Amino acid sequence: HPLAAALMAAAPGPELAADVAALEPADLDDAALVEAVAAWERVVSWASGRQARVLAELARRRVGERADHLGDEVAARLCTTRAVAQATVGFALGLERLPAVADALDRGDVDVRRAALLADELGRLPDDVARDLAEHLMPTAVTSTVPRLRAALRRMELLRDPDAAVVRHRRACEERRVELLPAPDAMAWVSAFLPAPDAVALHTTLTVLAEQQDRDEDRRTLDQRRADALVDLATRWLDAGTHPAGTPLRTRQGRRPHLTITATAESLLGLTDAPAVLDGYGVVPGGLARRIAAGSTWEPLLVRAGSGEPLARSSRRYRPTTSLRDAVVERDRTCTFIGCRMPAERCDVDHVEPYDPAGPDDQTRIENLQALCRHHHRAKTHGGWQVRREDATDPGAGASVPAATGSAASGTVAAGGTVAAGGTVAAGGTVWTSPTGHMYRRPPEHPPPEDGWIHLQAVPGESEAWGPEEPEPPPPF
Repeated sequence: HPLAAALMAAAPGPELAADVAALEPADLDDAALVEAVAAWERVVSWASGRQARVLAELARRRVGERADHLGDEVAARLCTTRAVAQATVGFALGLERLPAVADALDRGDVDVRRAALLADELGRLPDDVARDLAEHLMPTAVTSTVPRLRAALRRMELLRDPDAAVVRHRRACEERRVELLPAPDAMAWVSAFLPAPDAVALHTTLTVLAEQQDRDEDRRTLDQRRADALVDLATRWLDAGTHPAGTPLRTRQGRRPHLTITATAESLLGLTDAPAVLDGYGVVPGGLARRIAAGSTWEPLLVRAGSGEPLARSSRRYRPTTSLRDAVVERDRTCTFIGCRMPAERCDVDHVEPYDPAGPDDQTRIENLQALCRHHHRAKTHGGWQVRREDATDPGAGASVPAATGSAASGTVAAGGTVAAGGTVAAGGTVWTSPTGHMYRRPPEHPPPEDGWIHLQAVPGESEAWGPEEPEPPPPF
């Protein structure tokens, strides 16, 4: 197979990319197709290594406060999340300190997954140790799968310096966390990064609780019962509104922690099956909203005719009123920086145009407020980013329709009447300008104005005095 042999011997680069792109897959025999797949993989490795070089140079040019926001620039330009962008930047910086790995990636000897594993795992070690281990591991890396390479690396690391491994473990314990990843079909993954003994103890506890059920009466699988046991352990405190120590749960943005569902009145009444939106997750079936609605209480809210955006009175003070904060949180849903998914109730309510104590009385109004997480609040204040809002231009903006919101102990739901017809509505999104002059638009989070669709803030329906108000953090400047 001369073509297959030629592809196998070709070094990655622009020439190989052009040669493989010119091939017609239907004209190739099986051996050539396999080598074409491998050739493209080497080209991907080569391209990733070259991208890493560019990123490393850009990182060298960022100093001081702006260095902390390089991931934000990359995230905005590549239309990805900050976490993914930071991983890309970290990969580039990791390759820069590991020449053996960078060269292997450039030659196509290792793929991006194995190079990323080495850059990530060795990133915890001193430079000289990391470079030494990388050189020793290269022969293994070329012929190993990612799990096998990871096992070899960790074994070599422990054998080389057991005491340092203990120190690194203690440091890693400070990074323990729990994360939520949305999945299809109104499902989600909840993962936890824990010390190994704690992770095993947690899983063992859930298994023991799951096995307590009588299998003759409970037809759930062990996996299902284990998952349900985890939910039962955690949500009992949300349902009760108290901490395990017996103290009331702290509030955010003046509200007790809760779930928030946005849906149409027709969907909640079972007249249609229009989907709803679960804050912190995304779109869910209307039936799920109806199930939560069964245990909810209600509170009125006004929305803008035509656009469906929440309305609230402006304040003469620097601090927004509770109703104004509610409207901002409901409108923005998340931090308004490009790609950031930090829930708005956990964000600062920031003035788009900085508040001037000597300025006019209407500076604290919904059009001049936005939800920003603390990191992106700093990006706006110190990182060289600028922001402006695209306010809606609605001839019927002065009109509004009443709506209702509801909340249950561990879930809330919202419904209301029909949004009044209005004029043409300009988007109402947010435009960010990076330090390089690139402009990025973050569209509004509230759904488009459809008949019967109401955007609502789910709040505790009994009382706002559910627990001590969380101290407001100082401004990040």
